[in-house]
Amino acid sequence: MATPVKQYTTILFDLDHTLWDYEKNSLESLQQLHSKYDLYGYGGITFTSFLSTFQKVNRGLWDSYNKKIIDRAYIKEHRFRRILESFEIDNSSVAQKLSVEYIELCPQKTHLMPYALDALNYLSSKYKLFLLTNGFDDVQTIKLNTSKISNFFDGMVTSETCGHRKPATEIFEYTLEQAQSKAEKAIMIGDNLMADIRGARNASLDTVFYNPLKSRHKEPTTYEIDCLSQLTNIF
Repeated sequence: MATPVKQYTTILFDLDHTLWDYEKNSLESLQQLHSKYDLYGYGGITFTSFLSTFQKVNRGLWDSYNKKIIDRAYIKEHRFRRILESFEIDNSSVAQKLSVEYIELCPQKTHLMPYALDALNYLSSKYKLFLLTNGFDDVQTIKLNTSKISNFFDGMVTSETCGHRKPATEIFEYTLEQAQSKAEKAIMIGDNLMADIRGARNASLDTVFYNPLKSRHKEPTTYEIDCLSQLTNIF
């Protein structure tokens, strides 16, 4: 992998799915809730079907959130209600309990993506690191603290703080201002082709697309990796 042509000073990182292992942490949380509320005994909901339905519903809601169609409150209110309704269960009380407990439980999980700590140790000694996430202030702060990676970062910008969501150019410009950096000196690392890669490119930043599943795509990106350990070959 080629050595960077530019001399970067600042690296912007996405959090969920890039550093913090959302899928593994979410799976553990859902397992606990499925068992606690005996969803199989209650409605014949197997964990496999519960997980797959959660992933489908959650992905759709977050896509709508990123497009500014819905807000945070809508996700909290409707996520588990929709999941239960897909199994023909109409119980707003159980849905509300699942929602509250999932939001409390999941951020406490500490699984990181493979080689995340190694990459952060390596990069933090050479660059200014900033987090740029469409997540929420309180939730993302808990994730950073419980997984013990907050000390690697000089700051964090969330869509809640900024008032704009990736891929909006404004959130990248706001983050650069907070980092006291310029676009030509910064690079964005993330797993989402639209929010992270296209958004950063539209803000004139170079990009590293983290693609652990090696998904095929046609989105232009400065660099592409399938393991965070490969960052040492770029920087």
